[in-house]
Amino acid sequence: MFLINPYILQASGDFVFNSVNDLAFSVRKVNDSYSGSCMRVRRSTDNAEQDIGFINGDLDTSSISTFCGANIGYVVKWYDQSGNNNDKLNTTAANQPVIYNNGFTLRNGKPYISASSTQYLYLASSYSQLNNEDYTLFMTYEKDLTGNQAILLDLSNKYSWLDNGTSQWIINQDAVIISSQYLTNTLYLNNTISDADVGTEIFRNGASIGTRGPNSVIGNNDGGLRYLPSNQFRTATILFSEFIWYKEDKSASASTMRANINNYYNIY
Repeated sequence: MFLINPYILQASGDFVFNSVNDLAFSVRKVNDSYSGSCMRVRRSTDNAEQDIGFINGDLDTSSISTFCGANIGYVVKWYDQSGNNNDKLNTTAANQPVIYNNGFTLRNGKPYISASSTQYLYLASSYSQLNNEDYTLFMTYEKDLTGNQAILLDLSNKYSWLDNGTSQWIINQDAVIISSQYLTNTLYLNNTISDADVGTEIFRNGASIGTRGPNSVIGNNDGGLRYLPSNQFRTATILFSEFIWYKEDKSASASTMRANINNYYNIY
C-alpha cells in the first residue's frame, strides 16, 4: 500500500479553483483545464522574450534561470488561467515588474513577482466592479513601506483595494476598518469577501480582521482592478505570487480556498 502526502499534490493546486470564471493568476497551475503558459518574460540583455510554462504544476523557474542567466527577467504578461484570456500585461519595458534578478525573490521557497512604485501589470481593458456586485478576492501580499498603497485600481480613484493603514478601501467611498494595519516586510494572504447587500469581511492569514455593512450608494463609487498593483497612489514595492478574483460571494468555500493557498505558500 502506498501513502500519498496530500501536500505533494498541492504543487498542482489540488485545483479547488477550477470553477474560477473571472480572473486567475498564479506562479502555480490553479486550473486543471488550463493548458497555456504561466507568464511571458523579457530578459534585460537583449530584450528577447519567452513564454514560460509549468513543471509539475509549478512555475518553470529553471527555464527562467537559463533564459535570463545573470541578468534581470521582467514580466511582460501574466496569463489568466480562468479561460477568459484576461491577461495582465505591461508593454512598456521600463514599467514591467521583476520575476528574476540574477536569482528569484523567494518566500518559503516560492518565487514572487516584485513591483516597485513604477512597475505594475494591467488588463488591456478596464475591469470595473460596480457597487452592487458581489466579489471575492485572494491575493498573496507583502509591502516594504507603510502609507497609502493602492493595490487594485481601475481608473482615477476607483479602488477595489486600497491598503491605507487600518482603513481598507473596497470601493472608492467605502472602507473596512481593520483591527491592525498590514506590517511591512511581512507576507500575508489577503481574502476579501463582499456581498454588496449584506456586507464585506476581510480575512488576513485566515483570521477575520474587519467587517462593514452593505455598500453605500454615493454617486459613482464603483471599484475596479485594471492595475495590479496600481501605479497610482503607491510608494511601496509589492511582492505577490497569486491573485484570484470571483464576481461572486464565495463565503461557503473561502476557508477551503484559503487553506489551499496557505498549504502551497506556507504563509501562516
